[in-house]
Amino acid sequence: MTTQRSGRPAPPADAPAAPLGAGALGTPLRAWVVSRVPVVALAVALSLLAGSGARAVDPAVPGALRLLGDWDTSWYLDIARNGYDDYLGLVGVFFSNLAFFPMLPALMRGALEVGLNPFLVALAVSNLAFLGALAGMHRLTAERYGPALAGRATWTLALAPPAAYASLAYTDGIVLALALAVALAARRGWWWAAGAAGAVATLARPPGVLVALLAVAIAVLDDAPRPARLRRAALALAPSVLAMTVFLGWMQLSRGSWGLPFAAQGAWDRAPLVIGLVTHLPGEVVDAVVAVATWDPSAEWTSTLRDVGFTALYGLLLARLWRMEGGWRSPWVLYSAGALALPLSSGSLTSMARFGLIAFPLAWAAATWIEEGGTRRRRGAVAGAAAVTVLLVAQLLIRSP
Repeated sequence: MTTQRSGRPAPPADAPAAPLGAGALGTPLRAWVVSRVPVVALAVALSLLAGSGARAVDPAVPGALRLLGDWDTSWYLDIARNGYDDYLGLVGVFFSNLAFFPMLPALMRGALEVGLNPFLVALAVSNLAFLGALAGMHRLTAERYGPALAGRATWTLALAPPAAYASLAYTDGIVLALALAVALAARRGWWWAAGAAGAVATLARPPGVLVALLAVAIAVLDDAPRPARLRRAALALAPSVLAMTVFLGWMQLSRGSWGLPFAAQGAWDRAPLVIGLVTHLPGEVVDAVVAVATWDPSAEWTSTLRDVGFTALYGLLLARLWRMEGGWRSPWVLYSAGALALPLSSGSLTSMARFGLIAFPLAWAAATWIEEGGTRRRRGAVAGAAAVTVLLVAQLLIRSP
């Protein structure tokens, strides 16, 4: 593994895939167990202490697991049981399940059809997908930077506080696993496989389209002749375009407007992409600063502090990744920048902590920074990550009025 003058590892040229070793499986599994068990145990403990809470959850969610099956999970289960809303008069004004994409509800619906608990199936898939993501992270990092950084980056991703959301019945762990699958498939020239994984990610959540675009970036920034690069990019992107066209076409035919999933985001204070940068984001940033500075106990400042803090951290890690990769001509830098820019372009900081999880190359930047600080920095990073993870899980108890 080569290094730059700064001491950070320099990205090597692409190399053939190395044979799988014991560490390729053992390290991700250990990191998964060590990181998931405390998160799930804490969620169970808080669920039992909190009791029934102020807001009902779906009957498929056991009381001991309510923190892992509340919030967005309730919307997914509603779609699985009842389909998408057909009352459209106040879309974008009041909350509607039209804002959620169909991949996870389809999985839950399939579980219902065969008599399984849809929440437990989704919870298992989410957590196992995160194990797959860690295995993919280890493999990809080993190929690009060598085995030493592969282990550190895998542990960094596993212990990252936003990874707590991968233990919920959410799409976060699933989309992250698909992003690593796309990266590995594209590096091997399996463009249809990369495209298929990207299509599933596209149907999982709005930022999932970036997963397909990662394969496009890998293809376009390759050293192959231009016609070959364009052909590969088209193969990688076509399945996602087709999947999104079918979904939005179905919305048009069944609900009268293909844009409903995007219009429904307005209830969560999200404006149209790019436009929100001008109309919403400046005001939200000011409100966030005021909320954090005043520490008003009656305001929902905790989520604001969370998202402002993580947005700033992601920006610092992106700058470091940019230096590691030698500039913007890197699919990993472009993908990570897009993963952060897309939600921000809607004019909202809300949930930026969890949205940044799919920007997995940032773990390379974080792992090298931690390693440069030696044992003291490693211990401090682990302790800090554990403390913030506890706070993120505890925040799931907060109920909106």
